Amino acid sequence: MFKLKPLFTKTSLLINTSLLVLMTSCGSSDSNNTIDDLVDSETEETESAYTYADCSELTVQVELMTCLAENLLSTLTTTQVDTMLNDLTETNATESWSNLPVGSFNYNGILIDDLSDEAQEAAEALLDAALSDQGNQTMEEIRLADEYLSTFDGNVYGEDNYAVAFLGTPSTDEPWIVEFAGHHYTFFASYNAEPVSLTPNFVAVEPVTWTDGGETYSPMAQHQEALVALFDSLDSGQLATALLPDVYDDVLVGPQDDGNYPEEQEGLSVTELSDAQRELVIAVIEAYAGDANGTGQFANYTSDEQLDLTYIAYGSYPDITTQDSYARIDGPNIWIEFTVQGGVVFSDNHYHSIWRDKELDYGGNFDL
Repeated sequence: MFKLKPLFTKTSLLINTSLLVLMTSCGSSDSNNTIDDLVDSETEETESAYTYADCSELTVQVELMTCLAENLLSTLTTTQVDTMLNDLTETNATESWSNLPVGSFNYNGILIDDLSDEAQEAAEALLDAALSDQGNQTMEEIRLADEYLSTFDGNVYGEDNYAVAFLGTPSTDEPWIVEFAGHHYTFFASYNAEPVSLTPNFVAVEPVTWTDGGETYSPMAQHQEALVALFDSLDSGQLATALLPDVYDDVLVGPQDDGNYPEEQEGLSVTELSDAQRELVIAVIEAYAGDANGTGQFANYTSDEQLDLTYIAYGSYPDITTQDSYARIDGPNIWIEFTVQGGVVFSDNHYHSIWRDKELDYGGNFDL
């Protein structure tokens, strides 16, 4: 996606209107008014109607997010604003994201890489505010993984080859969504007078670990290690109950597969777990839902009432390391999947994973 540029600048507009000036009396006020009107018209065509504000003192999350969203819009041209703002419709939401790199899929909004320096700074502030500290680290390191991949294919990958879009108009009292989407990371941060959800939240990484500049990165270690600890805690009978009959080479409810949940829960009920094992389930949920800032989803999923209606399951191998390993958390509201797949850029395996909310995906605005 390339940043759209206005066809004329003020300078070129003044040059191109020189004939009009020569045809008009030098002292004529009409001549000056005509040029001013044209310049003003061009300014209106290229500058955003939004204004920048200081959001630093805002403590109410929806007010902060609305302020930061409007700051981002204030840095854009009117053409870019039109591209950034999308109607809050099911089609715009469900069909606008993928796990494919930029160039292989038409994402909503504008790429970070196509924004001005000022707009990039405003966009990053907005994204950071939607996430907890844990969530920011996850997002940052997954984008760094794509930057690492760019050293092998710079035309496809990169930490700024991710798109920002709004579904609906940012507001403190009406529903709207910040969509941040790209190759291996996507979230839909939804608001409706308060934070609603961060889902769908697709998280993936290749390579799963790497070293750059003397520092080692493993963006999804928390997710994978929490699942390993959970399934390592099961005895042979529990493992047999938790085993799914099918082989899964990717997530079931991924991009464009909204609502594709099994008709019945499968695997091992959390009611069959010890208190210590229940805590391990909570640790898995926290690795995902702990990324959200202010939505309350983690607290909801981990209530005793919700946990008692939650199932855990795995496919093929419980080690969550071998290719085709698969893990699932399935509750009344929460849905988590984790898959181990063969490499794409490298020969080693890589991860695909997703966190969904059966009620609150896309802010609960659609009946999926």
